[in-house]
Amino acid sequence: MADTQLKDLEADANRAAGRDKDALSDQVEVLRRDLASITEILSEMGVRRKDETVAAARARYERMRGEGEARWHDAQNRAHEAQDELLATIRRQPGTALGVAIGAGFLAGLIFGRK
Repeated sequence: MADTQLKDLEADANRAAGRDKDALSDQVEVLRRDLASITEILSEMGVRRKDETVAAARARYERMRGEGEARWHDAQNRAHEAQDELLATIRRQPGTALGVAIGAGFLAGLIFGRK
């Protein structure tokens, strides 16, 4: 009788262990699916974030490029205006312009000519 009870208990324990093993296997499978789903979501988020970052960088590049071109054109216009004013002044007062040029040349010679 003790052997029968022992065998029954052993059989019950084996069935319970089998059920626990099956339940654990089911939980592991659910975890695998959840992990795959999370991995896919994170991957999609990474792609979206990358695309957003690239788009923002391109927009900033275009804006900065436009501002740079505008400043370049503004500087060119100011340089042309200064050149036109200088030429007009030279035409109005050629003697003064010649004196200024001689003085500037003399000063440049003094500064850069010393050894």
